[in-house]
Amino acid sequence: MLPITVNTEPGELRSGIEAEELAGLIARLGADGDRFVVVEQLADEREGDHYIQTWHEGDGPYEVEYRDGSPERHFGVRIESAEEVTAVFVAWARAAEGWADGYAWERIALPDETDH
Repeated sequence: MLPITVNTEPGELRSGIEAEELAGLIARLGADGDRFVVVEQLADEREGDHYIQTWHEGDGPYEVEYRDGSPERHFGVRIESAEEVTAVFVAWARAAEGWADGYAWERIALPDETDH
């Protein structure tokens, strides 16, 4: 069981799910009304926002983002397959050493955060 809470666009909220269930949620993404998954770790006592999320529309790539506490620590990358996205999410959920390695993560500045 992964120590996470999962939110989906259709409004599903699931906690403590297995990697296979998370894989199913990610694999089904792409249709109107079912394009994103946001994952947070259970009992995360760190300050700030800590999450990983993906958006997938149609047959395009998965837009994957993670935030590690603050706006300056918000990064994104495009990944082509649901399987690869699932592997990244599971590694993140398990806090695996080097989970983000091997990807060209780019810092994302959200519009409301650059006006300050």
